[in-house]
This record gives sequence, C-alpha cells and structure tokens, in this order.
Amino acid sequence: MNILKLKLFPVVLCMLLLGGCWDSKDINKEYLPVVMGIGKGRTEKYRIILQVPSPKGRTQFLDKEAGSISKAIDLIRTDSEKSINLVHLRLLLFDQELAREGIHDLIDFAVRANDISIKGMIAVVDGNFIQTLYHVISPTPELSSYDFFSEEAGWTPNQSIVRIWEAYRSQNSYSEDMAIPMLKSGKRTLYTFQGTAIMLEDRMVGKLNQEETLLYNLFKGKYSGGTIQVAENTSVLIQKAKIKHHCRWTDEGPFLLTDVSIDVVVSESPRGKSKQQIEKEIKELLERNFNKTADKIQSYHSDVLGTGLIFRPRLSDANIKEWRSKWYPKLEQKINVHVNVQNEIYLKEEAGVKKSRIR
Repeated sequence: MNILKLKLFPVVLCMLLLGGCWDSKDINKEYLPVVMGIGKGRTEKYRIILQVPSPKGRTQFLDKEAGSISKAIDLIRTDSEKSINLVHLRLLLFDQELAREGIHDLIDFAVRANDISIKGMIAVVDGNFIQTLYHVISPTPELSSYDFFSEEAGWTPNQSIVRIWEAYRSQNSYSEDMAIPMLKSGKRTLYTFQGTAIMLEDRMVGKLNQEETLLYNLFKGKYSGGTIQVAENTSVLIQKAKIKHHCRWTDEGPFLLTDVSIDVVVSESPRGKSKQQIEKEIKELLERNFNKTADKIQSYHSDVLGTGLIFRPRLSDANIKEWRSKWYPKLEQKINVHVNVQNEIYLKEEAGVKKSRIR
C-alpha cells in the first residue's frame, strides 16, 4: 500500500501543476487602455482619462476625477460594465500645468502599480489637455497613440523619447535630469510634436524646439534618420555619429570638451557646391547651435545632457550630491564637430558636364 502511495504521489503533483488557468478572464469582458492622461481636475486634484481602442478602430474614453490617481481609476472601474486592465498601457500624458508643479508622485505611482509596464512612455501635453486627450482622427485599426513615439513607426530624432523607468531613474539621480517630449493634438495627424520639456529633477523649467531636440538626441547617440538642413536648398542625412568626451577638473571647476564626428550623405543640394563647402557649412552650423543649446540648457540649471554622469567617476559621494547645486553651474562646456560627407553625386555630375563641354 505504501509503495502504491509513493507511485501515485508524482502523478497527483503533476495534476496540481497542470490545473489550468483557473483565474483567467474573458478578454471581451475587459477594457484594455493604451493611453492614460493625467491632468488637473475641475473639482478634484486629478482628472484621469483612459483611451481604450476597439477592434473597429474607434476609441472609447473613460474619465473620472479624484484626489488621487488610484481613486480615480477605482471610480472608473466602479462605473464600467467591464473590468479595467492596465497591462497594455503604453503612454502616459501629463498636463503641462502638472509638469511645472512636479511629477514625482505621478512617476512613483506608475512604477509602483503592478499592472503598468515600466517600459511605457511618457509625454507632456502642450496646450489644451482635454482637447488633446479627446482628439481623434478617422478610424484606423492600425493607428495607435504610442506609435508617435515608436522607433519602428513614427519616431524621428526631432522628437525626444523617455520611458517610465528612465524618468524614475532620472528624478532620483544626483547627476542627470530628464527631457520629456511635448505634443498637442494635430489637424490631419493624431499629434503634432511641439518640442521637449527640460526638467529639473521632477519639474518642467524650460523647453527645447525641434532643432534643439535633434542636437540633444545626437549628443545622446540617438540620431537614426536625422536630417540637417544646412541652407535653403541643402540638406544632409546623418548616417553615423561618434561622440567622444574629454573631461578634466580645473581650478575653476569641471571642464568638458566633446568631439562629435558625423558621417552624412547629401540628400539635397544645388549644383556647384563642393564637398568641402558642405562640410564647412555643416561644421559651423552644428558647432554654433550645439554650444548655444548647451548654454541654454545650463541656464535652467538642468543637466538633461547627462554631463554629471560623465564626471561621476571623478566625483566623491559628497560632490555627486552637490553636482546640480555647486558644480554644474560652474561647468565649462565646449562642443567640436567633425563632418565627413560620404557621397559626391553632385560633384561627379558637374565633372561630367564640364568634360562633355570640353569635347
């Protein structure tokens, strides 16, 4: 009898492990929001708007106000005929007014919530928050709000991008601040990109335009698909970029020299402009704009370029904690640009024209 029990024990154990999905739910009985808007309420502290896509391409909106985000979501669940599941949430949109006051609690909520992926992205709404959240265009099942920030879809280096876990890391860092994309509702598209919010710890203190955002992304190594307009009829496409930092500590404080080496191809240029002329124009333009953008960012006392991370190996624990308040304002930063034009199609065409004339 005991031998029989020993033989049956593994069988019973396997049956318990293969018991099936006992807690599964019918997907048709669930709302699966992909976008959450967090704004200021009319009567309460927060107004939460959830965007729920349907298979037919339409969007359903679930909207509540409460003194906390969790309570507002609970109120939405109370009045919904289906359960609310946030596992597919991919984009958090913050009202600009909240961003200027501070989003520390909002990011903490997103990280602590068990059903929200920390890989989700965040953005700040520039302009009318309600209008942007309720904005829709013609129903298209393939279109999603978060495609605007997807590197496989509509993202370009003129747009910044930050995920929830990156925002949480930055707002708890002594040596780096975050830059958050800004958008508003578009006329023919779902959104229009407005620039990038410069954050100091968890508060918005300034803004970068699209061209400055491209330089920010280039400094960070995110340049794929970036186009630089050198002159009215001259544009180049960035193929490759290499960033090298040279940092040292002087008597006045930290000094950072950054060499930016980029390979570009000419996508548009008038005839008669040489390769050397194009390289010179790009170098002068980028160096001027790079250093101007770096000075602008530093004027807000925000280290969105992450220069503190570059100096971190040289800093003691005490100096790291004082980086924003004491050392970053003293930072002297210079950016040099080296340009290599890889294609010479216009030069070859011009040479061919001259040769034919000689004949």
